[in-house]
Amino acid sequence: MDVGKFLWGVVLAILFLYFLVRFVISAFRTRGVKYNWLGVLLSFTTVGLAIYLIFFRQL
Repeated sequence: MDVGKFLWGVVLAILFLYFLVRFVISAFRTRGVKYNWLGVLLSFTTVGLAIYLIFFRQL
């Protein structure tokens, strides 16, 4: 396993989780804005899966 690629994956995963948490917090604080939660879930799942496959599974 390439250690450099793995470490970049860890950094990107941490950033991804940070932005995910910040988005959810801001979404619940915002009044009157309706989100397409299925689209949001699919978008974050796609990015998370790409980070996992590229950096951790080394595809």
